[in-house]
Amino acid sequence: MTFAIRKAALASALVIGSGLLMTPSAAASSKPGPQSCPPDVWYKVVRVSTGYEGIGATAGKRNGASTTSRLTYALSTTKSKSTSWSSELGGSASWGISTVEAKVGRDITKSTESGKTVTNWMDVPGGKYGYTTPKIERTTYVIEKWQDTAQCGARFLGNMGTLGGITAYPFFSECIASSACTPKP
Repeated sequence: MTFAIRKAALASALVIGSGLLMTPSAAASSKPGPQSCPPDVWYKVVRVSTGYEGIGATAGKRNGASTTSRLTYALSTTKSKSTSWSSELGGSASWGISTVEAKVGRDITKSTESGKTVTNWMDVPGGKYGYTTPKIERTTYVIEKWQDTAQCGARFLGNMGTLGGITAYPFFSECIASSACTPKP
């Protein structure tokens, strides 16, 4: 009887041991391991809006000739303007300006002064009036902060801030008409 018990124990040990030596199934061995990407942080610039703000008075004159003439206007700016920065997650105005310039490829003017003479010219047909107003173009950008995930996706971390950048200075609004008109935009 003890011989039969020993034989059964040996057989059980061989069955259990052979199970440990078995190779993984083909399905399990062909499954790729988890991907891993470095957790890099990067910034995305999103343009929100573009608008225009006056920095001087409107000037206009009538072309008294019968043919098209070039009318020239030398205007003095009466308002100073600055690029604005509203920080949410950090960063300075200089950082915001350099980030937008690098990502979007547009130059940002930090500020303008009043009392500067700016010049514009217009080709105005005979008998018509030509009006012009000096302005700035202000474009608003949001700088978003993102991070790559281990699965090679992207995770939004928040907004670094909002930049109201002066993207054109001076910018001239114009109109040509038979009578007084308001320059647009």
